[in-house]
Order: sequence, then C-alpha cells, then structure tokens
Amino acid sequence: MAEKIGFIGLGVMGNGMARNLLKAGFELAVWTRDAVKAETFKGLGASIAATPKALAAQCKLVISCVPDAAAVRDVALGEDGLAADGWKGGLLVDCSTIAPFEVQEIAAGLKDAGADFLDAPISGGKKGADEGTLTIMIGGGEAVVERARPAFAAMGKNIHHVGPQGAGQALKACNQLMVAINLMGVCEAVGIARAAGIDPKLMREVVSTGTGRSGVLEGHGLRYLEGTLQGGFRAALMKKDLGIATAVGAHYGRYQPATGLAHQLMTGLCNAGHADLDNAALGLLYDMLNGGQEDPS
Repeated sequence: MAEKIGFIGLGVMGNGMARNLLKAGFELAVWTRDAVKAETFKGLGASIAATPKALAAQCKLVISCVPDAAAVRDVALGEDGLAADGWKGGLLVDCSTIAPFEVQEIAAGLKDAGADFLDAPISGGKKGADEGTLTIMIGGGEAVVERARPAFAAMGKNIHHVGPQGAGQALKACNQLMVAINLMGVCEAVGIARAAGIDPKLMREVVSTGTGRSGVLEGHGLRYLEGTLQGGFRAALMKKDLGIATAVGAHYGRYQPATGLAHQLMTGLCNAGHADLDNAALGLLYDMLNGGQEDPS
C-alpha cells in the first residue's frame, strides 16, 4: 500500500501538484493557513492537519512547495515543524527553490530528528503543475529517491535524479538563469520589432519557427504581449531565484555577467512596483526604459 502523503504549500504550483496526488489515488493530508484552501481540499478527500507537527504524526512522507528557505526551515524545523517531536523514518521532499547550502542546513536538522530530505525543485509552470507534467530535479540518496518515486510520477513527467543533496537546487539555478536571460532577449526583440514597425506578435510567430524559438518566447513572450501578467510565477520569486543563481556561481568562482544583469533587471522590475506580476512583466521595464509605458497588446 502506498504511503499516506502530507502536503504543505497549496499555492500556484502546489495546488495542482496536490490535486494530482489525489487523482493518482494517494491518501493525502494537507497543512495550510488558508481556511478556504483547507475546505477545498477537505471536499476533495484530503484530511487537514492543524500544524506541520500534526501532519508529521500522520505522514512519514511530506512534500513541501513554499516560497523560500525561511518557509522551508519553519515547516521542517520550527517550533511546530515536522521534526518538533522527532520524526524517525520521516522524509521531507522539498519542491521549493532554495540555495544548495540551505539544503544542507535543513537536511542536517532533519537528520538529527531521524528523518531524510530530498531537494526536488520543479519547472514547468502552473500548466505543468496542473497537468502533472512537471520537470523534477532531485538531489539525494538513491534509496530515498526510490521511496518517493511513486509520488514524483503523479506530479511530473520528466523526473531526474541529478546527484546528492543540493544537486537538484544547483540544477534549478541553471534553469532559472537561462529562463531570465532568454526573457531579456525576448524583451529586446519586441523593442526592435516595434521600433521597425513590425507587429511584435508577428515577430514572435516567425521567430518561433526558426532557430530563435524557445519556450520563453512562446510562453513568457505571449503573456507579455497580451498583457496577461496577473498570477503566474511572480517577479519577486524570480528575483529571489536569480539571487540564488548568482550566489551559486560566485561560490564556484564562475564568470556569469548575464546572470548578474538579469538579477539586476528583475530587481529593478520589482522596485518599480511589479513584484507581484508574472516575471514576463520584465517587458514593462524595457518599455519604460525605451521611453515610456507602451500598450503590451
């Protein structure tokens, strides 16, 4: 019989992930501070835990998908965290995006409580989370990964064990810096198309058939051009992720000017008041720097 799974973090990504675990037939318990989300998942058949500590009493396998390392640390090691009363045989699979050194710190705390930890950051956006087609990048021991593999299969399509603890987060940093740098190119291409009197939507369609095509051009570019920037992966989170990518590169002494510029541009976008918009709103910052706010449609 499959393990009962606990889930923490029913946000843009976690909501779909948790729903797919239920669809796959897993018994699910959730912890959330949001009463509406709790009622929704109760209606779907999940049980509701009062605290992460209470969730750990029900489940030896818990998946988290929360905004940052402070939130992971709190749900894992806080006063009412999963490991507050010890958690022998427990396993936390964290799908958040945090730094590799933060993985090591949290993993050590869980180990002291008798529990294991996998860093398993995700890529694929809300669509991938809802449809169960996420890419999952996993760091940790082989036997621990195999224990969680049935749950991974319910949430993702491309499941990769990439190395020891922290390796998943290092690979996610690679993903995020490539998304952001590609997005810079999209924004600059839109600016040139507009200046030359070319419909930027036509530019996007044409380039998407050539060697300049990319998922960022197709997805982020469309959101920017259509002005559908509410929700999605917030600029504030991309800023945080690029800070991690910059720090990881610095740790290894890597030369990465494009990553640094992308981080600064995303910081500027957030400082301009767009932190809660989808990160494709970077185009709005380019519009402003090109002489004014242009109608993205």
